[in-house]
Formats: sequence, C-alpha cells, structure tokens
Amino acid sequence: MPGHRFYAPSENFTATSVQLPEDEAHHAVHVLRIRVGEVVTVFDGQGQVFQATVTEASKRGVRLVLDAPLPTLGESPLDLTLGVALLKADKFEWVIQKAVELGVTRIVPLVTRHVEPGLIRGASEKLERWSRISREATKQCGRGYLTPVLPPQPVAEVLSLGGVKFFFTERQGNGWAAIVSRFPGHLPTVVALVGPEGGWSEAERQLAAAQGAHGVTLGPRILRAETAAILAVGLLQATFGDFTGQPL
Repeated sequence: MPGHRFYAPSENFTATSVQLPEDEAHHAVHVLRIRVGEVVTVFDGQGQVFQATVTEASKRGVRLVLDAPLPTLGESPLDLTLGVALLKADKFEWVIQKAVELGVTRIVPLVTRHVEPGLIRGASEKLERWSRISREATKQCGRGYLTPVLPPQPVAEVLSLGGVKFFFTERQGNGWAAIVSRFPGHLPTVVALVGPEGGWSEAERQLAAAQGAHGVTLGPRILRAETAAILAVGLLQATFGDFTGQPL
C-alpha cells in the first residue's frame, strides 16, 4: 500500500475527500512532515481503505483527495472476542496492542474476583487511551477494521455471549490437543476468557462450566496473565483463524 497510513472516522469522509482528525493531522504535519502531493493510505476502521493524495497539510488541518479504493487486508475469518482480566496499565496496554496485531475482533476488560481493586477503580476512564492504542496497532499492522475495547464487564456477562467459549485456566482444564479434537471443523465465532495474575475463583470456574465453556490449560509452566492472553489468541488463530494455512 502507498506511503503513510492514516485513520479517519467515517463521518470525516465525503464522496471524494477526507479530513484527518486533529490528532492524526498533528502527527502527519509535525512528526511525519507530509507534503501536498504525497500519496498515502487512509482507512475508516469499518473496512473502507483508500489510496489518497494530500491536497492540504497545514496548521489548519490535513485534507486528502480519495484516489482509488484498496482491498481490505489483515482480517481473520474468526470472530474472536478476547475477555482478559484487568491488569496493570502497561501489561494491559501491551495485551491490547498484540491482540490487535493477531487479529482479535473485540477486547473486553474483565472484572474478576481476584483482580486488584485499584485496577477496577477508574478503569472506564482509560477507555479512550485503550481505544487509541488499538487504533495505532491497527494502523501499524495493516488491518482495515478497528478492534473496539469495550467497557469493563463481569465474567458472567461475557460468558453469556454467543459462540464457542474457551476458559483458559491454570488448573481443572484440558490440554489444547484434547480440546481441538472436539472441533474438527471451522469455528466462526469464539469467546476466549483469560484470568488475572491471581487466577480464577472457584465460583468463576463453576460458572464457566455451567455456561458450557471449555476449560483449557496452557502447559506445565506458570504463565503471566499477559503471556497467557497472547498465547491463547495465537492458539485460536492457528487452529480456527487465518494462521491455519488453509485458503481463505
């Protein structure tokens, strides 16, 4: 794809041009120092991607003329919701970035029994920052759809979602090979739940089992929560998503 890559919400688009939002325009002008006449890529986060030409790049803003639609690349055939327990700021932000790169459809911060209370307080106020991290990761990895980071939710709420549910746990679960043998075909919709550093409570394990979630252990070593989250996504994409080697 040509040149630098920028995001603009769909409401900023007309039939022939697009105005970059303020933060993107600032980055374009003051960091990337783009110039009028440059050819770039712009996407709306909802599947539309265009080659475009810069017609204005100044303190007043950045406007692009749309040249040609481009194919939407980088999306997985697997609709994957990742529910991951709230972690310390840098760790949770790292999970968001890597999960987007690995093709997750949406991310749900989980409020669990063993999440530190301090992480729950004010978590909703971080949504804007988390969304920005998701957007930047989308730009970097070449996807055409944004991965929303939803407001924090209790485990029960995420377990009520449709699709096949995988409950990643340090104990009382089965190995991945045993789990995969139950699903010989493609799974279009999956919900993956990963707990906090302190692990799941017994009540949460029982609730997951009652909701039909498949308990999965991730090997003999004790993993950090952020490692477990990314390993879980990698396993799901390799088995049911776009890392399978099968034609899409």
